[in-house]
Formats: sequence, C-alpha cells, structure tokens
Amino acid sequence: MHGIKSSTISNLTLTAYSTMRYDFVFVVLVYRNTKDLKDFFANMNIPNAKVIVVNSYYDEATKASFEQIATDNGADFLNVENKGYGYGNNRGCEYAISHYDFKYLVISNADIEIQHMDISQLSDQHITAPKIVTLSGKRQNPYLPYLIMPYERMKHTLIKRKSRLTVLCWALSRIMREAYLLFHRRGYVFSAHGAFFIIPSDILRTLHPLYNERMFLFVEEEHVAMLAKEKNISIYYDSSIVIKHKEDGSVSFLKDSNSIMETSYMEFYRYWFER
Repeated sequence: MHGIKSSTISNLTLTAYSTMRYDFVFVVLVYRNTKDLKDFFANMNIPNAKVIVVNSYYDEATKASFEQIATDNGADFLNVENKGYGYGNNRGCEYAISHYDFKYLVISNADIEIQHMDISQLSDQHITAPKIVTLSGKRQNPYLPYLIMPYERMKHTLIKRKSRLTVLCWALSRIMREAYLLFHRRGYVFSAHGAFFIIPSDILRTLHPLYNERMFLFVEEEHVAMLAKEKNISIYYDSSIVIKHKEDGSVSFLKDSNSIMETSYMEFYRYWFER
C-alpha cells in the first residue's frame, strides 16, 4: 500500500490510499449496535478489501463509538441522517464509487460472519447471492427464487387490506425457498437477501442508486431484484460462499416494525406495479 494518510472532512473520516485497487469494498450500514461492528472486524479476514462504515445517526455517543471502531480497523467512516436502510446504503455506494477503484462492492450487515468467500468463485456478469444461514440454522437465500405475479398480487392485496392472512405470504416464500434448495446448490434466482450480497463494479454503476429511499426499511430485496430485472442483470445464488447471520441488527431497535413494513411494501408496489 502506498501513500496512506488520514484526514477528517466535515462529518466523515477518510483514510485515503493512492494507486490502490481493491478486490472488495464493503458498505456496512450501522445503527446503535456497536458490538456487532466490533465482531464484524474481529472476524474480517478478506484480503485486499476496504470497509466503509455508514452510521445512521442516533446520538453523539454511538457516533463516536462507531467512528473509533472504524478508525481502529482502518475503515472509512461516514455519518448520515437516519433516513433508513436504502438512504444509508445509497450514500455508502456513492462514496465508494467516487473514492475507490474496486472489482466488487459488498452490501453487508454488521451482524454477519464470513465463513467462506473466494474471489475466484465470482463473476463480473451478475450479482452474487451467497448461502446465508442464521444461528438457528434457517437458510435465507435465495430470498425469493422466482418472480411469480399471482403470488405478488396476492401479497399486495393482503398487505393493503392489513389482513392477518399476510402471514401466508411469508410461509409461501419459505416453501418456495426450501423447494428450490432441494434441487439447487447454485443458479439464477429472482432476489437476494439484503444481509450480504456482492455486486461487480460495472453493475453497481449501472444500477446506482440501488435503493428507493422512500422505503425506510424492509422490501429492499424485492426493489433491487426488480431494478436488476429492468436492466437485464441476473442474480445468481452460489452456496459455496457461506455467511453466518446473527439477526440481531438494527431491526431489533424498531418500535413499530409492522407499520414501517406496510409503508415500505405499499411504496414498492406503487413504484413497480402501479406507476
């Protein structure tokens, strides 16, 4: 590495590397939970990678803690308003594109552990969705194997009517995922779980901005999938890349998750099916 220097610019801390090309740039959005970020770096062993920590601002104490953790681990720190998952990750992607030369960008939760990932397994031709397994053993990819319009219309109707039968939608999603996994270790799918996925640099630039910032949290997976579909970009599930997901991130701090989820779903359907 050449010309390492640190500087503070307004509300972000930047560690700049001249003449450096990274294999991976990670965008890690955080909110309140500092322990997960410490654990993320403790288990981070990917060579030639740069991490951008994006803090959705909660208070000065957590901001200072996140900034110190980022600095201690040679990561960049970007502090943004708490306007949701899409807003924070879009700012991280913008920052990566404008500051670094890289092969792949990884959208990653802090509450994950990379168990196996090899750059030789990756393609520049599609978004990669890894095998994601929770602590209880639940598999989370593919998020949805196929785009099935009758299913989407049913889900839209149930959520719009605030029906208790909405739980059937999540059950059907799980059934479709498990059925797919019975026969596939890898292959093209509709959508990837948002906790961790890998985007080639050129595809990121084609899709940017990745997220609809009117959706505060939830349904980002479907939005990215529809955006990729619109641009004729594929999402590929590859079980040889393995991620452990602790599922104790910022969602645990939400007080009204059902209302936020409903609002995000309505925006998703408005944007993709009602415009």
